[in-house]
Amino acid sequence: MKMPLMYDEFLSKISSDFINVGGVRTAYYFYNGNSNKTILLIHGIGGDFHGMIPLAYRLRDDANLLFVDLPSHGKSQLISNMEVSNIEHWARNLLPAFKQRDLPINEIVAHSLGCLAASKTGCPKIWYINPPFETPIVTKISSSFLYHVRWINKHIYLNYYFSVFRGMCLIRNRQKSTISLIKWLARKTRVTSRQYLEQAKIARDVSRMEKMVIPESKFTGLIVGKFDKITRPIGATGVKIDKFVELNTGHLSVLDSPELISKLILSEE
Repeated sequence: MKMPLMYDEFLSKISSDFINVGGVRTAYYFYNGNSNKTILLIHGIGGDFHGMIPLAYRLRDDANLLFVDLPSHGKSQLISNMEVSNIEHWARNLLPAFKQRDLPINEIVAHSLGCLAASKTGCPKIWYINPPFETPIVTKISSSFLYHVRWINKHIYLNYYFSVFRGMCLIRNRQKSTISLIKWLARKTRVTSRQYLEQAKIARDVSRMEKMVIPESKFTGLIVGKFDKITRPIGATGVKIDKFVELNTGHLSVLDSPELISKLILSEE
């Protein structure tokens, strides 16, 4: 079966609903893998839950899978003038909200901005993929520039062909299957003009932050891309990392190498 059809079939088995998380109406999606374990997957900035589908597809036989759209992303509530503190407050309420829905979360797998949210949840087992530890100066400048021209740039950013081009710039694996995946994702991901304006702001703010801090936990897995142009591929200092892996990937490791990442995650069972 061709890759887009394979993922479309998987999506047809995923249910969707909304949940109140710290006052934010949050879209969530659930795949029942008939397991006693549930993994929450949190996507990165500028996307929605579809960005985690390639990885989730390879975890589907080993866990129930739960996805969310970050605030001001996907179908979740738009927060005007969103601050990093809004994401942190939302994240602190994430696990309790799902526990009330009888959906206890055992593990989190997060990518990029999703890692910042994951670090605030208090989950005992987290995999951080391409987290925003430290932002290169070039990315800081570009994030600031894109924020200042966001009203003009939104007409370009939301274009399908530019979305494909942007994705191509953030991967290392240029195989036909990966390019096909990026095109599929560009068609599926939902971004409105208002969402883009908030996402441009939060991208600028995150790039200006101090290095992200990973709290102590029972298990912390860290996966970085050697050719990541968005965040520096370095480990966190002062925190016990149970497993640190550097891959020959770009910033979108979840698209570059979902098979390998899924094996790393499942190897810790």
